[in-house]
Amino acid sequence: MLRILFFQTLLFLGACACSVGCRESSDSPSQPQPRPSPPSFDRNASEIDEGATDPIADDLRKAKLINRMRPQVEKFCGGCHVTPPPQDSTAAEWVAQVDQMFMFYHSSGRTDLPLPDRNAVLEFFQVQAAEHPTLTAGIESYPPSPVAFDHVNVTGAGHRPPGVTNIQWLDLGLRDSPALVYCDIGTGTVMAHWPGDPDQPTVRLGTVFQPVHVEACDLDQDGNQDLIIADIGEFNANDSDLGQVVWLRRRAPTDESDLDAHFDKTVLLDGLSRVADVRPGDFDNDGDIDLLVAEFGWRQTGRIFLMVNEGSANPGVPQFSIREIDDRHGPIQVPTLDFNRDGHLDFIALIGQEHECVEVFLNDGKGSFTPERLWTASNPGYGSSGIELVDLDGDGDTDILYTNGDSFDRGAKPHHSVQWLENTGTLPFEHHLLCSMPGAMVAKAGDFDGDGDLDVIAAALLVGDDLEEVNSVDSSSIALLIQDAPGHFQPTQVESKSHQHLTLEVGDFNRDGKVDAAVGNFVRHGPSQSATPDLILLVNEAEDE
Repeated sequence: MLRILFFQTLLFLGACACSVGCRESSDSPSQPQPRPSPPSFDRNASEIDEGATDPIADDLRKAKLINRMRPQVEKFCGGCHVTPPPQDSTAAEWVAQVDQMFMFYHSSGRTDLPLPDRNAVLEFFQVQAAEHPTLTAGIESYPPSPVAFDHVNVTGAGHRPPGVTNIQWLDLGLRDSPALVYCDIGTGTVMAHWPGDPDQPTVRLGTVFQPVHVEACDLDQDGNQDLIIADIGEFNANDSDLGQVVWLRRRAPTDESDLDAHFDKTVLLDGLSRVADVRPGDFDNDGDIDLLVAEFGWRQTGRIFLMVNEGSANPGVPQFSIREIDDRHGPIQVPTLDFNRDGHLDFIALIGQEHECVEVFLNDGKGSFTPERLWTASNPGYGSSGIELVDLDGDGDTDILYTNGDSFDRGAKPHHSVQWLENTGTLPFEHHLLCSMPGAMVAKAGDFDGDGDLDVIAAALLVGDDLEEVNSVDSSSIALLIQDAPGHFQPTQVESKSHQHLTLEVGDFNRDGKVDAAVGNFVRHGPSQSATPDLILLVNEAEDE
């Protein structure tokens, strides 16, 4: 204990001695410098003598290294993103991450940052790294949900394990009720299921390549509801150009039993890199529908851009020009709203990768946008996974439900959670942690217990080798957060040990006046699981008040 306190005291004194403002100001012009040579890998540069036996002397050497390297690391890392906390990874994991950081810098072509010694940077992170990180330390086992749900399985016609990436509760103008319209990346299909009509089968509306998001709009303004599809093209991380924006155009029905024939597929734009989201709206106030596109990309690609509707050269087929809005890679979602209530359609962007931020883009009414930061994570590996716009506290403005549980790159992390970004009338938004949830991918709001305020339901997806550890503490794969007092949410468990949900939707599916939920199953690994349903409907069985 004394040794730990001594080491912490050395770090504190060293931090006080460091100059303030290690990160370069963005207003300072950068001076051109010669392109640096690759970093040194000289092990003799190490400040740490691995053979040292004197604990106090060893702590002194570590403190000296940390205090010497901190300004260099913060300046080098801070040139692109916030500096990652050393405790976020193990010493072994930092080897690949530091090498990746140097590789990114050299491939970027930048020469404006002083290049620190690679080995010293690695040791800076390793001597402060988590020795034995455990997920279970930050995971709580939540009590059972007070709201009872009847679980109803929904299966499509496919024979492959489901890969459901998005669910929307949409009125297609077919039959007498809305439908759960969902994308399946495994089969490339866009499906529709009518929960209020259980005797009718789930039907295929169209087939694309790898659909990940669906939105309804009347793109050609013929009075029929169409569908716009974000086709990612390649789910695994790369800079491929297989992404597309696809229009499923509704035709007048000829036979109510043949719904698939009601939609014709038109590729509006292709050659894109991993399209994650598409949102329709009239962004330039000219009366037609434009399309806002989040191109996630990977390392060399990715951006947010507007497909500006320029009218129809061919009968009923819009032509589009491209207007880039933001050139950062990693945009995940771009939901739309009139944020500042000036009559123009704005949007909020969740941007992942190393940016890990939420920003509002304010529209000038002509389709040009000004970004404002709403919130930024303190960790470039935070794992942002989703946002939902909702007035969670009922005060008349738009708040944000936010999840960070992306486990595809780095596995489950103790900081994965469900969060509330509260709109207090000033920027940035105020952050509230609602619950810990490894693999949290999506959260949505609804009054599940019927008491007049909004609750939150969240679902999780985990990939990799963390499932056994997570399941050892009965971690929730579906959680219901009951708002039991204004702004206070009590996490409860709906389901555990089934972390395979990438998406969910809420609505009164059976028209009984209660809020239900539907979660999608996403199965990528393991033995044949073709019996896994596409969707699980959580039919609200709460007693009437």
